[in-house]
Amino acid sequence: MYRKSTRHRLALAALLAATATVVTLDFRESAGGPLHRAQDMAISIVAPLQDGMGQVFGPVGSFLSDLGSIGGLKEENLRLESELERLTAQQRRLPEIMRENERLKELVEVKDQDWAQGRTLAVRVIGDGPSNYEWTAFVNKGSADGIKKDMTVVSAQGLVGRTFFVAKNYSKVLLLIDPQHSVGSRLTVSGETGVAAGRGLADLRMDLISPDVEISDGETVVTSGFNRGIYPGGIPIGRVTEVSRNADGLTKSARVEPVVNFTSLDTLLVLLDTGPVEQAEPAGGQTSSRGAGEQPAAADRD
Repeated sequence: MYRKSTRHRLALAALLAATATVVTLDFRESAGGPLHRAQDMAISIVAPLQDGMGQVFGPVGSFLSDLGSIGGLKEENLRLESELERLTAQQRRLPEIMRENERLKELVEVKDQDWAQGRTLAVRVIGDGPSNYEWTAFVNKGSADGIKKDMTVVSAQGLVGRTFFVAKNYSKVLLLIDPQHSVGSRLTVSGETGVAAGRGLADLRMDLISPDVEISDGETVVTSGFNRGIYPGGIPIGRVTEVSRNADGLTKSARVEPVVNFTSLDTLLVLLDTGPVEQAEPAGGQTSSRGAGEQPAAADRD
């Protein structure tokens, strides 16, 4: 073991001496010396090999680097796809949002009308009546929002109908055009009153008009507001399109085209301060009021 250790030390000392000699000679030798020529030859041999290795393995290194970032790229791609879908959906909804904004602006303007004074509630139509024998619409607000039975419902154009069934979170509206619906009405030019009744999608029919009254085509018909009716007076109903004398000769009737398009109802307004009004107590001591299930009189069947 002693001999091996001595040999290792002698070898290390010889190597260090050789290195020192080469460094000293290289330092002292001129640029054209044998050591410099050997270095230049070695560099000229190794440099092309290094360049070739770089061209061969450089793309491989780049590929391996890109391969390591694939997971992050997938996540970024999914995020961008999700953002694109969201923006595309918003773009598709933009025309509808603009239309809804216009409808809400129109409803705000309704508040300036005399018949719309008081508390109001904007509602959205969420469905049609379930039967072909009734013309009704469901709206997305109910008793929890302050709606009660027999409240007036309008659009920006005019009278839509009244609430006749109210649940906690939705209500059912009986439309003006329903055959079971009638409303006290008035001609705006002559001031003549009558009763306008629904006939489905056909024009309304206004009856009980005096035979001596002159009625012109296009004359506007509004609610009369008589007899403590559900509807305030002055709400637009429609326009006269035709006038005829009844067979008994005692009255006239008029066809009235509604101002509201009942096939495209959307955002409506409920007049929360409307509804049946209790009558004053009669001399007999019994209070007269129109109950929830009672039918109004002919000129007040709102």
